[in-house]
Amino acid sequence: MAAWRIVLAEDEALVAQMMLDMLAELPVEVSVARNGRDALTLVESSRPDLLLLDCMMPELDGFEVAAALKANPATQNIPIVFLTARGRVEDKVRGLDLGAEDYLVKPVRREEMLARVRNVLRRIETGRTTAPAESSLLRGRLEVVRLANLFQAIEAEQRTGTLRLAVGTRHGEIFFLQGRAAYALEGPRQGENAVYRMLGWTAGTFEVEASTGRGPDSAILTRPHADLVKEGARRMEEIPALRRALGPIEGPIKLVPLFRDGLLARTLPGGFHQLVELCDGTHLLDDILEASLLDEWGVLRYLDRFWRLRILESGAVAKRAHPRLGIQVPLEFQSLKQFQAARSLDISSRGMFVRTTTPFPVGEDILVRFQLPGVAQSFKAVGRVTWSSAVDTPQGVPAGMGVSFLDLAQSDQRTIEQYVVELLLDRVLKDDPDPTA
Repeated sequence: MAAWRIVLAEDEALVAQMMLDMLAELPVEVSVARNGRDALTLVESSRPDLLLLDCMMPELDGFEVAAALKANPATQNIPIVFLTARGRVEDKVRGLDLGAEDYLVKPVRREEMLARVRNVLRRIETGRTTAPAESSLLRGRLEVVRLANLFQAIEAEQRTGTLRLAVGTRHGEIFFLQGRAAYALEGPRQGENAVYRMLGWTAGTFEVEASTGRGPDSAILTRPHADLVKEGARRMEEIPALRRALGPIEGPIKLVPLFRDGLLARTLPGGFHQLVELCDGTHLLDDILEASLLDEWGVLRYLDRFWRLRILESGAVAKRAHPRLGIQVPLEFQSLKQFQAARSLDISSRGMFVRTTTPFPVGEDILVRFQLPGVAQSFKAVGRVTWSSAVDTPQGVPAGMGVSFLDLAQSDQRTIEQYVVELLLDRVLKDDPDPTA
């Protein structure tokens, strides 16, 4: 039989150790809380089979802890046994009125302690054994019944319990309260991102277990089942297209360091911040998908945005992954033969792409002059044409020419680079693809 889980709330270290020694011969796992507030938090998060609760504790006393647990539908059925040096009849009545299973006065003899605990655990086991037979949803395979169908069935039967899913080494669980999904956990993912991940599981096992409890606040689910399933289906439909857009990514994924540092310096949603940290050039795509707080769709949407903004040093854009920004500004450029002007270019600290139908030939050295919006200084540099086309190419590159700077001052390089980085960071954060990140 699996060990029973007990929380012992006792602020006196010596007394707590004596209690642990007494319980050692029972098949139990005991967690100790040193004050009332910790006891409340521990019970709500771990959902033990039994709470042994001292009445007199700092932060919150035992009566306050019991009242809070019994007022919470998720914890109201967890048995409580009071352990206290207060032997007054009115105290015992107060504890029993709060719904306690028993009330023991310290010092407690070992034999009595074990007998009382055994009685409570025996009642729990008897209640499980005599409970009405579960339907076929108790356990099964995801190949036959998908999570979306389980949502509907559990909601229809108004179940309270935990749905556990397993696919290979991956495990997830969703706690239901009277048929409503209240909390979800899957690996490092919590809440909606955990549900979206598990909705994509098409093989594996599931099991519904009668239980009560509560998960962390970060795992709370607020959206109705139908909305979760609909959104999960939409995300799964988009995943293949996102993967195709990124193309084959061989090796670790890395953001251009300037952008990664700039993003980490900003205030980002937790899941997005963690993803930026993971894009450090040491993690493969599969590693990032497994470790991320986001679901697969969320990760791929952000990577797709990085790819489109050319700030990803991976895959097809690696060879051109230097900060570059398309802007509409007046630009003058001339060779020894002629003078021209344009109003559209892609700019970086290394060079520019000038959009024009009258480009200069490859290899020609030219002088360029331009000014960036919001920047007081103007820029002047000599560059060399490295690519040129008078018409739009079949690959989608517009007519124009690529120019590499030959003598741009270092101070000007830093100014342009910082300008490009800041504006591109704003574009990365604009219209956040995953507001739950």
